Amino acid sequence: MKEDAMKRIMLIVLCVCMFACYACEQKQITNLKIMSYNIRHGEGMDNVLDLSRAARVIKEQAPDLCGLQEVDNSCLRSNKLEQTDYLAKKTNMIGTFGKFMDFDGGEYGMATLSAKPIISTKRLQLPDGIAEPRSAIIHEVQIAKACTIVFVNVHFDWMESDEGVSSRLNQAKVLMQYLDTINKAVIITGDFNCSPASPTMKYFNEQGFEFINKGDDNLSFQGETKVELDHVIFRNTNDIKIKAISIDLLKEPIVSDHRPLVAELEVIY
Repeated sequence: MKEDAMKRIMLIVLCVCMFACYACEQKQITNLKIMSYNIRHGEGMDNVLDLSRAARVIKEQAPDLCGLQEVDNSCLRSNKLEQTDYLAKKTNMIGTFGKFMDFDGGEYGMATLSAKPIISTKRLQLPDGIAEPRSAIIHEVQIAKACTIVFVNVHFDWMESDEGVSSRLNQAKVLMQYLDTINKAVIITGDFNCSPASPTMKYFNEQGFEFINKGDDNLSFQGETKVELDHVIFRNTNDIKIKAISIDLLKEPIVSDHRPLVAELEVIY
């Protein structure tokens, strides 16, 4: 009897240990909505300056993280409005402006909006473009109680020449040098000013980034020449895996010369 009782105790202990190990290995999942929008400083395709239209689009989508490009800060052409603060208030999000250069009595650059707590912010200076300076906004963001990721907003050189191609690639390489010092899962979004087949996007793929395919409706720039310039890419770590659920370019033909890009992601940690 004693031997049988000991075996039963050992079996119970083994089951408890196995259950504990199983529980430790269980992953948690959180969904994340990413948005990227080149807002053209609030001037629509109808040549009307009305930033409230971009604010409406963003608020309707309610993203967790949003990268904005072509943002003014107190510029004369946009009525001296601090556009990042305006959009942050209208959408109930945290706003961060990243200056490229002094412009028109104020500053010109880009911005991020976040509905999640921001742990740290880095404005990384990138190699100057052919016509304009460039930088990236890099946030460490807490997307869940036990999960932080890095969210990057970019707006690479817009020149179409061979020099522009080289400039974008150099900007991507400087960004990667910094990101490689951070051992965290990374999401990059923004106006890359290049197609998925470009040297810049191929470089990101070589660095372990996954590209979210938009399908047939992929032309994000809706100016005179329609092209695919706006993207969401991500890179996993051993502990955090990101999966694409969906990606859409919204049909907003008036608000800006770029369509809003919205991606639904699943983060497993």
